[in-house]
Amino acid sequence: MSGPRIGLALGGGSARGLAHIPILEAFDELGVKPAVIAGCSMGAVVAAAYAGGMTALDMRLHAEKLLNNRMDAARYVFGARQVKLRELLSLKGFGSVQISGERLADLALPDSLPTNIEDTKIPLKIITTDYELLQERVLTSGSLVKAVAASISIPGVITGPKFDGRIHVDGGVTNPVPFDHVREGTDLTVAIDVTGRPRPPVKAHPSNMEIAVGSLLIMFHEIAALRRALSPPDIYIEPDLNGFGGGDFFRAKEIFAAMEPVKEKLKRSLDLRIERIT
Repeated sequence: MSGPRIGLALGGGSARGLAHIPILEAFDELGVKPAVIAGCSMGAVVAAAYAGGMTALDMRLHAEKLLNNRMDAARYVFGARQVKLRELLSLKGFGSVQISGERLADLALPDSLPTNIEDTKIPLKIITTDYELLQERVLTSGSLVKAVAASISIPGVITGPKFDGRIHVDGGVTNPVPFDHVREGTDLTVAIDVTGRPRPPVKAHPSNMEIAVGSLLIMFHEIAALRRALSPPDIYIEPDLNGFGGGDFFRAKEIFAAMEPVKEKLKRSLDLRIERIT
């Protein structure tokens, strides 16, 4: 008898989204693969890499190498990947410089991944928000990089691509922990909520980036709580990552270390649930 079909949802949370990698290690160490994965924002980046064929350990090693420090990251972006600064930044009106979402997604995702969502090894759903139609959009086909770029687009900070001629922004605006999209056809739903809360500013006044990301995190947290109250998944994990800020990408190793007890707890919980189902 085959094992249960597990649906996995990975939520948004900027740098805290790196915490999804130890969660995926729990699946790999148990020898269990999700039947479908839905990802939002930073969760979309991690979900795309995993669904595309990377192991969680490969993802950890890739992140630790790339995010060891700012100099290593700069050498990777402007050296190994030969990106020009003007390609990474886009000018949106006078005095408004934003990061290109597509270029950022292309840098974050290894070249070994499939080009299109429908070609990933694990069925994948990328969550974004149609800004002009005021609604959530679930992408299951088309360019993987473009879909991830749309899901990570932070209004005023990271520009997203257009779909059908319309602007799309961060998926967390409408569905920050998209567990409702992994229920159909599965026996067990697992949701990982890493939104956390904004950290108190270190300086007298937080930067524009901190305000933008922090405001989104507050909204993500409230929307996720409402959706969970209405119809909770089987397993909902909300690790304490409040010691990390949304921009703490260069603290990847610390985030991984903080997630070790959470990973072990998830392994025990999955083991029990799978045993009951089978």
